[in-house]
Amino acid sequence: MTIGVELTRSVDGPDVLAALAEHGFEGRLADDGLGVLVEADDAASVARQVDWWAEEHGLPFVAVQVDSTTYALVPPAG
Repeated sequence: MTIGVELTRSVDGPDVLAALAEHGFEGRLADDGLGVLVEADDAASVARQVDWWAEEHGLPFVAVQVDSTTYALVPPAG
C-alpha cells in the first residue's frame, strides 16, 4: 500500500526519503514537494522511521496519524 507522509518543510523531503530507503522503504517525493509517498505493508513502521529521523535531526516534529495511510510530520500539540 502507499503511505503518505505530509511534511511541514519541503526541504526535508529528500532527507526523509533517504532515511526511509536506509530501512528498506521505497518512495518518492509528492508533486508539491511537501510530502513523500512510500510503499509499505505497515503504516506504523513508516511513522516510526519518520519520528526517528526528526529526533536524530533535532527537529521539533512528530508523526501524527491523519488517516489509515497518511501521517503528517508536524510540531507536537501542547
